[in-house]
Amino acid sequence: MEEVALLSTCHRTELVFLAGSAEAVEEWRSILPGDRSSWKLREDRDVVLHLFRVAAGRESLAVGEAEVGRQVQAASHGIESRHPRPVLRELFEGAARTAAEIAASSPLSIAGVAADRLRALLPQPLPRVVVVGSGIVGRQLVESLSGSALLTVVYHLRPPDHAFLRAHGARAVPLDQLDVELASADAVVTAAKFGNHGLKASDLPRERPLVLVDLGMPRNIDPDVRSLPNVRLLDLEELHARPVGGQVSTGDVRLEEAARGCAERLHVLLFEPWIDAFRGAAEEVRRAELATARSYLGVLDPAQELAVDRLTRRLVARLLLAPTERIRSLPPGPEGEIRRRWAVELLRPPSDDL
Repeated sequence: MEEVALLSTCHRTELVFLAGSAEAVEEWRSILPGDRSSWKLREDRDVVLHLFRVAAGRESLAVGEAEVGRQVQAASHGIESRHPRPVLRELFEGAARTAAEIAASSPLSIAGVAADRLRALLPQPLPRVVVVGSGIVGRQLVESLSGSALLTVVYHLRPPDHAFLRAHGARAVPLDQLDVELASADAVVTAAKFGNHGLKASDLPRERPLVLVDLGMPRNIDPDVRSLPNVRLLDLEELHARPVGGQVSTGDVRLEEAARGCAERLHVLLFEPWIDAFRGAAEEVRRAELATARSYLGVLDPAQELAVDRLTRRLVARLLLAPTERIRSLPPGPEGEIRRRWAVELLRPPSDDL
């Protein structure tokens, strides 16, 4: 390996490495724990876009979570590298930096995704929506649905600030009144910390349609409620599979643009050592030929020495121009690496023992 990094978050483990050959990739796959098919292999530019999406919370169940961006930044400090121009640190730091910028200017949250789905499922004017939980996600949901639903916030210990409720046209009730609110609700969104399966089938009214959205981690709603005829349950997995009604957000567009730009920079970092080696091999040939030529050039004064040196350097630079661009145009990955190595070796003078 030239470089290797490990990213570990609350629901993912990813190994990112820079390999010099296909054999090195297969060696890693042979020693990783678990079944071979349990690891998904990404390569080249796909790795860059994926890591940018991970850092921005686009690959998280809780879409838009900020914590994973900080975990990507932390992972950049543990990168092991022997590459002459480190590449993975540039990738990880660029992904974390872009995620922070997008979060500040074009935020995307799981609460916003849930609100969009509710508006699509409850088209009637001002449906009654009960939000269970008054933490960050609960407040984000109230903000997202403000003006498009009659909102009730169910709190456990302390009600939300009165000014916040008034600004968004919401009311608040304690947790022990949840059963009363369920009787007239069109939708219930849970984002509480009361653990697994806080709402069960026996808690729900049977005579009217009800949309349930479970944003809890762990789950707040027992999945068995799906057996009820009038109940529709959306969990984090389904919201993640179809975020924002399938639309591409401004932040997603910026994310892809930044990933493409980073991929181009990494392309240069990856190939420049090969360019340096290629030019170094050509310089060895130039110096060797000049040494051979001195036997018939005779004694040259300093001006003549400088002229010969400049002329030969210019000739080599012109001759290397097209091959250098060819090296840069070779694809990344093991196959391109083999062809780049051949290009360098073809220019090296033969060793004395051959």
